[in-house]
Amino acid sequence: MNVTYQNGSIVAAGKYHETAFYDMANERISVIADGKGGLSRYRLTNRSEDFIPSFLSLDLCFGGERLSPYLSKKVEMIGRMQKVILTTKQGELNVTTFLAKEVNGVFFLLEGAAPIDLCLNCRGAKSESVANTLCVAGENFMLSSSAEGEWVKENDCFYTSAEGKIKLLLSFACDQEEHNAAFAAFDELYQCALSETKMPIPSSVTSEEEKAMYLSAYFTAIENYKKAGEFRAFAAGVNYTDPLRTYYRDSYFTVLPLLTTHPEMVRNELLTLARGVGKDGSCPSAVKSDFTLFWGDHYDSPCFFILEVYDYIHATGDNGILTEQVDGVSILTLIKTILKRLTSMTDQQGLLYKEGAYNKRDWADEVNRSGYVTFVEVLYYRALVVASRLFSDDPTESSLYQKQAELVKKAINDILFDEEKGYYLNYKSTEQIEDNLSADTLFALLFGVADGERAKRVLDNMESLLESKNNSEQGGGDFGVMCVYPPYKLPKSTCHKSSRLYDYHNGANWCYLTAMYAYAKSLYGRDWRSPLLSTFRYMTQNGHYTPLEYFSPACPAGSALQGWSAAIAFVWQHVGENNFFE
Repeated sequence: MNVTYQNGSIVAAGKYHETAFYDMANERISVIADGKGGLSRYRLTNRSEDFIPSFLSLDLCFGGERLSPYLSKKVEMIGRMQKVILTTKQGELNVTTFLAKEVNGVFFLLEGAAPIDLCLNCRGAKSESVANTLCVAGENFMLSSSAEGEWVKENDCFYTSAEGKIKLLLSFACDQEEHNAAFAAFDELYQCALSETKMPIPSSVTSEEEKAMYLSAYFTAIENYKKAGEFRAFAAGVNYTDPLRTYYRDSYFTVLPLLTTHPEMVRNELLTLARGVGKDGSCPSAVKSDFTLFWGDHYDSPCFFILEVYDYIHATGDNGILTEQVDGVSILTLIKTILKRLTSMTDQQGLLYKEGAYNKRDWADEVNRSGYVTFVEVLYYRALVVASRLFSDDPTESSLYQKQAELVKKAINDILFDEEKGYYLNYKSTEQIEDNLSADTLFALLFGVADGERAKRVLDNMESLLESKNNSEQGGGDFGVMCVYPPYKLPKSTCHKSSRLYDYHNGANWCYLTAMYAYAKSLYGRDWRSPLLSTFRYMTQNGHYTPLEYFSPACPAGSALQGWSAAIAFVWQHVGENNFFE
């Protein structure tokens, strides 16, 4: 389909039969609208089943004529809304699918200047038990309609017709009272979904394409905010909700564009993550919605927790978060406990040494990075720096962290910077040195480990090696920024998806890293737009209309609507300002 951009929307134009899959999510569900008025997925958090095992389609007559699959259409996609505009002999027929912020249900609005006849095919609906002309209740679903109709159990279909407008609400595994209340508020919720897309746009945005990119990334953050009992936090993406969990690393980048616009969400995220901090200061990869741990004791998680607390306070001025009690312990005390443990794990160089040849416990969790890992060391440095500020009321503690930070910075530059290559090593152990260029070393630039000319040398190499448009040797054309180049040397260095070249952690494009790279380039007066535009265009032109987790021409795309890809919106918010991370 041909892709353009208009009023903040991604617009795909083609024929009626062509799909335009678009992920949408709210605090309780995630769905995929199919660009034809139907759905290809309906999932609840903490539920493994897909309530639409095959498809849900809307088969339509407009003005007494069945719609040809070859009709021209436009599909407008923005926020939690997909609008299909069909061009017929009787004029335009609009089919809008949208979600409300908190409702377990999908809303459908059909509008046109001629009579509409509709058949809703739903193969996932089970055993209708109560039915009337306006509402159907089954074993696992409810359907409400503004127009009288008939549910035919044998067909799993609802048939209805009306003059000019039909409103529907479909819910699975729902509460009947909630469903009825939501349908009664249909018009109000529709206006809310519309108004949600009318937000201030950063002055850095100068084109319709850039506006669509910004809004797509921004909504990726807010659509991943989830509620489940006492759990209030951000999911990693639509493929990471069973079990529902929030990751320390993912959430750090997810919340960056929300620090001033939705500070209450970020605060809730921090209080949720705090419940995963162990008494010894260790942190898992993620915290599940029942507050049990998901893959314990990661090297990057504790640092990201400290960084996220600091960024939140820096953006909001809410120092009160430090005295919040979680299981009887304040956030500030948790930070002190974390740093005590991390410091105890350092060697005589002052750096963290990842023990074990197959240690995968950081973001690149399909790569066996052992020994000194530049990414981990830089995070540790940043955690010490911001801790020295958070403990400003305790000069002794603050000074201790600052001195440790200075030692760590010197050790990183002495041990891990390769003067000949002009960039930081990926990792270095007594058994192996991996000297490919990893995009995650760019945090050395953002966090002040690399100064002046050294930072410029690193950027020079990232431009020539990691920006795929400048690297003809990789062979995949322009698909944005690779996470490493060249790929890992030895098969035993990687596992699973990352065992394949240019897949996952072994050379795919990760949107959050692309965003941080673009931001680093902006701080040095370089072309920061190009990496973002290459990434966005590759996704949309290949039918991915929400930010992906990762992708390359050599591998299947990762999860859609991926939370930390929202870091793209952060870049548009902050370019042209002083370094956010100073």
